[in-house]
Amino acid sequence: MEIIQVEKFIEILSSSTPKKIGILDNNTISFLINVSEYICIEKILTNYDLLLIPNWVYEEVRDSKGRVGYIEKIFNKGIKIFVVDERDYEKLINYKTVWLYKFFLYSSYKIGELKSFIKRYIEKGQALEELEDYQVWLNLLYHNGFEGKMLKNGRMKKKNAGEISISVLALIMSYIYFKANHTVTILSNDRDTYDFIEFAKLKLLKDSMFIELKESSITFKSNDFIIKESYLNNYINYGQDICSIIRFRDEKRVKYTKNALDTSVEEHDEILSNEAFIENLEDSTFNIIF
Repeated sequence: MEIIQVEKFIEILSSSTPKKIGILDNNTISFLINVSEYICIEKILTNYDLLLIPNWVYEEVRDSKGRVGYIEKIFNKGIKIFVVDERDYEKLINYKTVWLYKFFLYSSYKIGELKSFIKRYIEKGQALEELEDYQVWLNLLYHNGFEGKMLKNGRMKKKNAGEISISVLALIMSYIYFKANHTVTILSNDRDTYDFIEFAKLKLLKDSMFIELKESSITFKSNDFIIKESYLNNYINYGQDICSIIRFRDEKRVKYTKNALDTSVEEHDEILSNEAFIENLEDSTFNIIF
């Protein structure tokens, strides 16, 4: 899998033309594989000017030959999909390493042990301008900060590392390159990813260092959103129907809105059964947030 050259990436982000950029999570890749027989996935993915997989996520992708093969397959079809190396985040953020530290810290804030590790072993009570080099503390964070689990293939899986990297990458593109007004979309079915980013944005709003910082939009596409998008846009393959796809859906908590009888907007955050989900698809005001 090809790693995008950071100079080329910066050139794309610095373009005056707004781009649609997607960041893929491991769980969504698995879902796309499962439904590829039933949905024309290419019609969804070709909507993006660029698709990215952070390297910490790609480490998880590589645990499955099927996932690696699928990514290579869509790449060979001309879809622009690349791995992003976390070591390049420093150059991507124009060497504003204190900002980068804050992006990692705030993305990790909802994980108490990880936040404490960062404060104790990376910040160490010193002025942020005195932090060790980014490459040093990034390596420390990955190898010692995340909870590890040894897999059968001998790889040490790092819990939440992929979600944190997705969050940091999204924040960099949203805040550092906001003038280009790119749309950054997270394709993930992991609620942690949504929560990490939303909480980090709240922390940034309250941080005096970023008081005048502007942002472009960060949006989300869960697996439920992809099912809804496919259903409404007739991306379901000939001979298949919604029932063919729904069996791959997780009956999980869904954050969504829809109109009440007086057209005011109802907010919901609840577990939707498959039956309730299909019923909501017939409501034109049904809007999935995550």
